[in-house]
Amino acid sequence: MSELARVVEEERFRLREEQDPYDLILGQVRERVAREVNRAQLGSPNDSTRTQVRAIAGEVMADYERAAVIQGLPPLGEAQEVTGRLLRDILGFGSLDPFLNDPSIEEIIINGTDSFFIIDERGKRAVTDVDLGSQEDMIALVNRLVAPTGRQVTTTNPILDAYLPDGSRINVTLAPVAEPSPLVTIRRYRLVARTVPDLVGLGTLTREVGDFLAAAVRARLSMLVAGGTATGKTTMVNVLASLLPPGERVVVIEDTRELQLPVPDVAYLMVRQPNVEGKGAIGQRRLVQNALRLRPDRIIVGEVRGPEAIDMLLAANTGHEGLICSVHANSCTEALRRLCQLSLLATDVGVPEKTITEWVAGAFQLVTFLKMGSAPGQRVVTEIVELTGQVEGSQILHQPIYKRVNGVVQRTPYQLACAQRMRDHGVDPTPFEPFTGGD
Repeated sequence: MSELARVVEEERFRLREEQDPYDLILGQVRERVAREVNRAQLGSPNDSTRTQVRAIAGEVMADYERAAVIQGLPPLGEAQEVTGRLLRDILGFGSLDPFLNDPSIEEIIINGTDSFFIIDERGKRAVTDVDLGSQEDMIALVNRLVAPTGRQVTTTNPILDAYLPDGSRINVTLAPVAEPSPLVTIRRYRLVARTVPDLVGLGTLTREVGDFLAAAVRARLSMLVAGGTATGKTTMVNVLASLLPPGERVVVIEDTRELQLPVPDVAYLMVRQPNVEGKGAIGQRRLVQNALRLRPDRIIVGEVRGPEAIDMLLAANTGHEGLICSVHANSCTEALRRLCQLSLLATDVGVPEKTITEWVAGAFQLVTFLKMGSAPGQRVVTEIVELTGQVEGSQILHQPIYKRVNGVVQRTPYQLACAQRMRDHGVDPTPFEPFTGGD
């Protein structure tokens, strides 16, 4: 029996009413790939895997074209375009591929099967006309995205919060918890600045503020970076870390690897999420405790989220100077309050709230607050406050050193409480003292 006769006889390409021939081809290619290609290779395809899948796609497409002549089937379209689409759907992420590969896109939002939004680097929201298929197709696509994490989203596990290999954060929620379903949010990880001059060029801060922060790092002042969602906290922490002296040993603790420090002696500790059975998790608190045994000169915590705050405070109050970390908050004052609240989550320690407040006051010297600016996509430093190390009741006393007024960051009239500490570390505080108006 000839190949053509076999193809026609098997009726491999019988289309259902109004069925797209591409869907039929895709199904057959997937079946062959599942049989002939190692599953591990599909999770992390190399050139050899791509060549093998491309060959399978070519054979299935050739069979279809031969059958189309006899059965009067609609044409597939341009072969190269169809092959590329098949490779994206099987080895990539289908219709999401162009958006995941576009560096200008910061966020992808999907509300069910009919609503798709993207937010670019300028904060501009756009509605896109993208066909992601049925709910089942979208769930399968999401599970391919998160396959490297060892986790999956299902009807019995309808909420998934994970980090993709490139550092992007993905949240998926399915029905019956979500309506419409699935709800998918992918927040891309982008370091838009790596140095203080980069931040100056972006309008995030002024050169004077940048010089002050650089001096604070050299003086081993512990700094808390605060701000809301997508205000540039991670970028600011990375820039501050780039100012560290090259001779120091640095330990970085993060949910996932985002920071990129240009120092020779650096160790990165990353949170491990639980497996599909809910076991094997290693949280930030355990990582902070472990970091203290690695003989660090500096500890950097990408973002303080939970009870690890108490171990960080213990470290800061027992000789570990120059901490750098971030916290989600809507003001400098709230950032300090939130640090106290997170520390109290460590119920096994049993430290009174007043003691926690005193520890926070002694642990940090500066809080830098970031928010979205008036220009699209711009992040700006609106305030830097200095902790005096004192507590009054339940309040941590602090004073503004730099404050944005009418769109301009200005030095306040308050004297630096940390001036002597800066001198002790060989840093001259004179350029950052307030202007008195004298000759």
